[in-house]
Amino acid sequence: MTSATLPAVVTDRVAELYAAGVAASSGGRPSVAIRNLRSALRLLDGRPDSEQRALLLISLAWPESEVGHLALGFRLLDEAEALLPEDRRAALRAQRALLLCRNGRKELALVEYDAAIAGLRDPGSANELTRALNNRAVLHFDAGRFGASRDDLLRCLRVATTHGLELAAAIGRVNVGCLESVAGDLPSALQAFRTAREEYQRVAPGRLAGLGVERARTLAAAGLFREADEELAAALEHYRGQRQSHLYADALQTRAEVALLSGRPGQAAEWAGQARAEFRRRGNHRRSALTALLALRAEYADAGPTAAAAERGRRLARRLHRIGLPEDARVAALVAARCLVRTSSARRPAGAAAGLLRRYGPPGRLDRLDTRLLWHLTRAEIAAAAGRPAAATRHLRAGMEGLHRYRAQFGCLDLQTGASAHGQDLARAGLRSALAAGSPSAVHRWSERARSQALLLAAVRPPDDPRAAAALEELRQTRYALRTAELTGRPTAALRAQAERLQRAVREHSWSLSAPQRTDNRRPAQLADLRAELGDAALVAYLRDGPALSALVVTGTSATVTPLGDFRAADQPLLRLRADLDTGAGRAMPPRLSEAVAAATRRDAAQLADVLLAPLRSAIGDRELIVVPTGLLMTTPWALLPDCAGRPVTVAPSATTWLAARRRARAATTTGAVLVAGPGIARGDQEVRAIAGLYRSPTVLTGAGATPAATLRAIDGAAVVHIAAHGRHQAENALFSSLELAEGPLFGYDLQRLAAPPAMVVMSSCELGLADIRPGDESFGMASALLAAGTTTVVASVSRIDDETARTVMTDFHRTLTAGDPAAHALAAATPADSAAGFVCLGCG
Repeated sequence: MTSATLPAVVTDRVAELYAAGVAASSGGRPSVAIRNLRSALRLLDGRPDSEQRALLLISLAWPESEVGHLALGFRLLDEAEALLPEDRRAALRAQRALLLCRNGRKELALVEYDAAIAGLRDPGSANELTRALNNRAVLHFDAGRFGASRDDLLRCLRVATTHGLELAAAIGRVNVGCLESVAGDLPSALQAFRTAREEYQRVAPGRLAGLGVERARTLAAAGLFREADEELAAALEHYRGQRQSHLYADALQTRAEVALLSGRPGQAAEWAGQARAEFRRRGNHRRSALTALLALRAEYADAGPTAAAAERGRRLARRLHRIGLPEDARVAALVAARCLVRTSSARRPAGAAAGLLRRYGPPGRLDRLDTRLLWHLTRAEIAAAAGRPAAATRHLRAGMEGLHRYRAQFGCLDLQTGASAHGQDLARAGLRSALAAGSPSAVHRWSERARSQALLLAAVRPPDDPRAAAALEELRQTRYALRTAELTGRPTAALRAQAERLQRAVREHSWSLSAPQRTDNRRPAQLADLRAELGDAALVAYLRDGPALSALVVTGTSATVTPLGDFRAADQPLLRLRADLDTGAGRAMPPRLSEAVAAATRRDAAQLADVLLAPLRSAIGDRELIVVPTGLLMTTPWALLPDCAGRPVTVAPSATTWLAARRRARAATTTGAVLVAGPGIARGDQEVRAIAGLYRSPTVLTGAGATPAATLRAIDGAAVVHIAAHGRHQAENALFSSLELAEGPLFGYDLQRLAAPPAMVVMSSCELGLADIRPGDESFGMASALLAAGTTTVVASVSRIDDETARTVMTDFHRTLTAGDPAAHALAAATPADSAAGFVCLGCG
């Protein structure tokens, strides 16, 4: 169409609407694209043979399909095809291929993409070529042709870079990230997504929702389910607003997968059902089958195995295999096999289940981690049902070792601890089997395999990165400004938003760090080595099997397992006890109220001791204790329990970490004491000055000199560090837990960057002994950051604590410590029987 055939004003307006429609479609705003492109078509009414009309129809087909009008999209392309000569149909064929993919007809789509890419040779077609290459790469990716997918993406990135197509390059980077994620390189995937998000924010913010779905899949693979769900919730809101029904269903399916992995089968079933209804409405039978599998797995997780579920699983496995989804067929067969083992009336249910697994084969090299772990779990259940316990144990152990290798690729504690969620079922099965057998040595082995595996990895110091350091420093200053604004009553909304943005940047940067090649990862401790190290002490490892709580007690001469009853009998008094401590800390109360709080504290402490320690009294006697808690018990203020009054107690994430820390402590060459007093604590300077007199030439930082930078320089390589400062535990992002110093907070992230972590750290602060307890009994917080970095002993509080109590206990603690007693002994001696101090000694004691 030229200005000779239509008025120039109309020509210009059509071109303007066309450009706006294409931009909106590329930017992920289909409703806006439809509005603009239909307006342009109306201006061309009466010109049915217009090539410009064909281009508008091709461009309109995609956004119409995105809002649920897939059949209309195909009709628009058919109408456009009649208006174009054969040599101008390459872009149309690429668009038709995209719609065929949306409809699940991927074999036909590949034929169309091949023809389109062969026809897009004109340099002026670079934009269309990059889109077609990107989309064909996705098609290859979905079919498991990862080499072909990578080839298309690399070619796409070369073309995009040559022609300055920033959006095409960003889309290519997202797809490269998806490839890396499937290959198991999650840090590289998250790095690619991070770079692409910066580009999307500049050129196509409407595409951020799609990127969020891909990031969510990778975050779920890393065990960060809460973060994945937040990404998906935002994506669903965007797709709902844009009426992008297919993408809405895709995000719903992914959210159902995340819910299933995170132990919420009810929500998983609900979201899978909604997604399946949308896929069926659109005629996408592949995706409908996948959501049926999700619903089956959610039913199994919620209601357990049934004969009906076994039959549905077998039918679904055949269907998924028939439509070319072998891994998903394998998963359906695994679910069916697990049901057969436990519900079949056949004479040999284990044989029938094993036959089903043989039919669909073992996991391939590129199968998802969860598929591989589910295969090991199912093989273990089949072996146990067939009376082969040794074979069952081998499969469970192989699954856990595979998970540990997977976790070892990560270069940050956040992902290392999160990944443990994927091994929960294996760990539970192994521990349940060991407890049922009653063998203390087997219970010990599974106790160690089932907890705190991230702390068995070699410490990783993040590489120096100016951008990451700048973001952390900006966060520090923002948090300082936020605290100042809170204290002076000024508005804080903008500062809070900025702090959240910076926290996200710091955390996401850590996710993209890969672990270096290393050979010093620790193996779980042998029971014989543990007994030899214990001497006169006793180790108590608490174990959960569903609601049932047990304890493994190990001494130098014996190992016994004792049932303790229902776990809820311990967690309820523990929650009350910590609330009692928080209520009474530093508050001036009327005498009667103060007495009531003290009485409640004593009562809850006694009730907790009755559950956790009374059944073990004959085994532990009056020995020093090394306690390996499970779940919420990690936050127990042990010194307050009547059985522990005056008794040295060390809290360790696992027996293996305790043993390794003891050996490191003996070999330590650190020297010097560093004493730091933060602002806003009336007794801080007084406490630090009193302690300073107990050490020879200590480094003392107080007042304006106690900055985060000065503190980090001083504590690097120190033997003993004492910090008296306000502490803040941040449960949702535990490495942002902080100590308030002059000029801003010192974060858990800061401590991971120390070249030589201090041997002992004492935090005379509220709450910094707390941690976010992740699946797999992974402790994630300020103290665990120090232990993971190589610090051997951390003394911190699991509750609020008043200044005077902290000053008295800490001064007495250092007095005993400098006299030569170990930390756990010094803390026991410094804590009066009637104290309300929630200090615990973590690490090796």
